[in-house]
Amino acid sequence: MKTCASKERGLKPHGLPHLRVLRQRKGLSLGQLADMTGIRRDTLTHLETGREDPQPYHLRLLARVLDVPQLDLVS
Repeated sequence: MKTCASKERGLKPHGLPHLRVLRQRKGLSLGQLADMTGIRRDTLTHLETGREDPQPYHLRLLARVLDVPQLDLVS
C-alpha cells in the first residue's frame, strides 16, 4: 500500500476530503462510482476517509466521472 512511505516519514494521509460530497451530489453510491471509474470500492472508501492518499490516476478518473476539476477533489 502506498501509505507506508508516508507513515515512515511521520505524515498522515489526507485522502480526498471532498470526494464523498461530490459523489453524493451526483447521486452515486460507492459501488456505482467504482463501476464507472474502475477503482475498487474499498480504495474509494479509503480515499474518502483519509486512510489512503490518491494516486494521480485516481484524480484523473474521479474528476472525469464526477465532471469536476481535479483541484476540487483535493482542496
